[in-house]
Amino acid sequence: MDDCKVDEVRALFHAGDWWEDEWDDSILCEIVRSSYAFVAAIGPDNRWIGMGRIISDGVSDAYLQDIVVLPEWRDKGVGTAIVKKLMTICMHAGIGWIGIIAAPETEYFYRRFGFAKMNGYTPMRYEGPIPARE
Repeated sequence: MDDCKVDEVRALFHAGDWWEDEWDDSILCEIVRSSYAFVAAIGPDNRWIGMGRIISDGVSDAYLQDIVVLPEWRDKGVGTAIVKKLMTICMHAGIGWIGIIAAPETEYFYRRFGFAKMNGYTPMRYEGPIPARE
C-alpha cells in the first residue's frame, strides 16, 4: 500500500490501545505494507476510520490482526465490513485456517463470523528483549 496515512494509522493504533511509546512513525507504514492484506475503512471526510490486516503465508494459515474502529464510528457496521472483507480475501486465496486473538469483550463480535475458542490451546506472546532493528 503506497498511500499509507501515518497520522491515521497512529490514531487507530491509539484507539486500539496498541501504541508502543518507543515506536516511531516509520514503523506504522511498514506494518501496513508488510501485511498480506490491509483494509482501511474510509469516512466521508476521506479519513481512515477503521482498519484490519491479515498476516499470512498466503497458502494455508492466516491471522486477522489489528482490527479497530475509531470510537465515534463503532456500532455502525464498520468493524463488520472490515472483518467480512478480510475473510473474503482469505477465502478467495483458499486459506482454510484463519485465526484471531480477540480481547474477551470482543469474543461475541467474532463469533458471528464463525470464530470459536480453540479448546486445548493457549495464545502466547514473547515477552523477552527485542533486538535492535537494522
